[in-house]
Amino acid sequence: MKNNIIGIAFAGFWIAVFIGWVMNIYKLTKYDFDVPLKSEVIRCIGIPVFPLGAIIGYMDIKDGKSK
Repeated sequence: MKNNIIGIAFAGFWIAVFIGWVMNIYKLTKYDFDVPLKSEVIRCIGIPVFPLGAIIGYMDIKDGKSK
């Protein structure tokens, strides 16, 4: 019983990590790649660095666009 709970928690953690990584890629595709590029660069770095990309996927990164 205890092993089942640990297994479910472990699987749930990795599913949440994978969903965060996919959300990072999805949010990256919605950008216009116009100056400033802070959020685009951060999301691009998160793609090959899997744990970082999973965390970034859940974040809302705002660019300071000047008018």
